[in-house]
Amino acid sequence: MKPGQSSGGVLLVLSMAMFCAMLGVGVISPILPLFARELGASGFLLGLIFGSFSFSRSVGMFISGELAEHVDRKILLLAGLSVYALSSVAYTFAGSTSALILIRLGHGFGSAMVVPITMAVGADIAAKGEEGLFFGTLQGALFLGIGFGPLLSGVLADMSGIKAPFLAMTALTVLSLAMVARFLPFSRSGAELRAGTGMASAMRGLMTDHVMVPVFIFQFCSAMTRGTLLMMIPLFAAGLNLSFTQIGVILSLNSLSTGILQRFSGRLADRLRKNRLIFLGGIIPSITLLGLPFLRTPVSLSLASIAFGVGHAFSSPSLAAVAALRSRTYGSGRTMGLFNISFSLGMSAGPVIAGTLLDISRSEAPFFFLSAMLASASVLFLVGRLREI
Repeated sequence: MKPGQSSGGVLLVLSMAMFCAMLGVGVISPILPLFARELGASGFLLGLIFGSFSFSRSVGMFISGELAEHVDRKILLLAGLSVYALSSVAYTFAGSTSALILIRLGHGFGSAMVVPITMAVGADIAAKGEEGLFFGTLQGALFLGIGFGPLLSGVLADMSGIKAPFLAMTALTVLSLAMVARFLPFSRSGAELRAGTGMASAMRGLMTDHVMVPVFIFQFCSAMTRGTLLMMIPLFAAGLNLSFTQIGVILSLNSLSTGILQRFSGRLADRLRKNRLIFLGGIIPSITLLGLPFLRTPVSLSLASIAFGVGHAFSSPSLAAVAALRSRTYGSGRTMGLFNISFSLGMSAGPVIAGTLLDISRSEAPFFFLSAMLASASVLFLVGRLREI
């Protein structure tokens, strides 16, 4: 499939599949800690259960990114969604924490073959000059799915028990699988894929590219702040005696505000300098972080969550569009694989860094440090050749 060919129909299929798959992820997140506790998980094992997903997802992205340069993307996407669906239903049969860890490893690997491959297909077919709108739409579906998931989870768990959200995740993933199988055309031929740059050369190029290195740094720093937000807001909210539903709403506002604004900011990315939007998308969360430890009301926490979401909405389509443009040199599978790996690593590192700083210093220290990191990554896009993107 060549850039721009039937891109509208494929975008609709990819967006609907992404929404369903990410809605499934959002559904599971609020009840997984409770389910693990029911199986007798200690604090350490609970950390392993959550960490195993990120670990296998990061490793899997290296594999799926290279496979995407040699195997048809539709086949890989179907395989990833199949692993996703099997992992989803397997949760309901888990009888021990060790089984839950194994399931999370499989779930993470399946995830590694869904989001990056979907974005790789997008990088191949997005019409020139409309990359921002394309990825704004695609990532809008992603964040809306994540945002609505926790709300749906609470309703299902209250009505039908703690295993109901896992079954809902299975059903949503199967729906995504059916849509991709029925409506997504095969992407590129093996001959076209093999004609690309070799893996070693492409990886060296990506890790030294004057545009992609700042993109990876920004992705990592932005994800660190997002991961910290997801960890700290529930802690602040618990101190205000808020219910789980109220905490879920506050957290959902983050992803929902990002998702709602994605198409708008994607259009801006196609019309304005992307570097300025990326800078703006970094500075807004940086400033919000400075005030986060001083927020003491549900309204202020909600506004902070929205501010993070708005900032991410401005930067996200521009970053993806830049990565899509550079992927024409290095391969879309590899480029989008590393693009998502940098975000995944940041989501894992942020809470660890914040927690460590909380243990050894004042409560404001993690927020000041992460704010400085993200602001520095944002400033990179205002200097040198990055001013031209």
